[in-house]
Amino acid sequence: MEFSGLYLGRYENKNEHFPSFEAAMRQHAEATKSTLILDWLREADIALANLETTLAENKPYYPSRPTTYRFRADPENGGGLKNLGIDIVSLANNHVFDYGDSAFSETLKVLDEAGVKHVGAGMNLEDALAPVFFDVDGLRLAFLGFATVFPLAGVAGFDIPGVAAIRSKIIYEFETQRLPTDLRQGYASLPKIYELPMEEDVKMLREHIKHVKDEADFLIVSIHWGREYEDTPSESQMRLGHEMIDAGADMIIGHHPHTAQSIESYKGKYIFYSLGNFAMQVEWDIARCEAYLNEAFMVRVFIDDVKTPKVEILPTRTDRTGLPMISEDSYNVIRHLRSLSSPLNVEIIQQGQIAYIKQKA
Repeated sequence: MEFSGLYLGRYENKNEHFPSFEAAMRQHAEATKSTLILDWLREADIALANLETTLAENKPYYPSRPTTYRFRADPENGGGLKNLGIDIVSLANNHVFDYGDSAFSETLKVLDEAGVKHVGAGMNLEDALAPVFFDVDGLRLAFLGFATVFPLAGVAGFDIPGVAAIRSKIIYEFETQRLPTDLRQGYASLPKIYELPMEEDVKMLREHIKHVKDEADFLIVSIHWGREYEDTPSESQMRLGHEMIDAGADMIIGHHPHTAQSIESYKGKYIFYSLGNFAMQVEWDIARCEAYLNEAFMVRVFIDDVKTPKVEILPTRTDRTGLPMISEDSYNVIRHLRSLSSPLNVEIIQQGQIAYIKQKA
């Protein structure tokens, strides 16, 4: 059995350029000699993506959602996702409610009609927390979705649509001995920022993971977390990742930072802190970005033995279209990822375009 993980998003204005995501993906893969990307999706028994957009007709954006980027795609793309091989998406992110409850409800309907499963958000908290199970080759896989980064108006409640949110307290630490001098000069040094997940939410997370793992052979948690444009996980990410593994999760797939982050082996389980952008069609100048911000990778996992899954990664990047291509600089991408992950007990071995990861001996 194998499954792949990736990250999708679409800025509203891109609809006029790429009304069909499926067609654009296929044309782009051929043009950039990146058909291996499509092969990985097609060949996987289960392909998972973070769907960071709504699939809805044109609607007014959420007035309580002040943001430069508001994500929406044509509803017909639901079928396109399925045709590309995507079987399940996580909706636990900070853009799925950009156009309010109505567009979110339409997104659920579009996915259901296309046969694409979804986790991490729902019309109430029970739905948002509901796992999705797949039975393949005698093994039962479970998927859950959570977010520590989410819209304030989109937190699921007893009878409230929203995402499965892990709330945090934000603490700012200043160097107090410098503060009076800084203020006299008209500025202050940047504070250190700490995120402390709320204990009641962490307790819920632990208990829910334990409950779901009792019903599955292998549990994958997809989580929207971390700080944008940083290639190393925060202390909060690492603590929460360890909490989830301790509770029974077998693998963590992270997203939100918009760049690849470290891979960790913790108690023999892999935590992918961020995959980076697989397809992210937004209006930004990629040429002006720091090189590492455009780094991403697909994950392919072979689960013949739930205790020792075989894991491969395929380095990718988005070009000016916002669509993925196999990175022509895969050696440097892997070298950077290796430098980030080596301190976290992970060895990365490159063989051509693909790399293999394993726990350090």
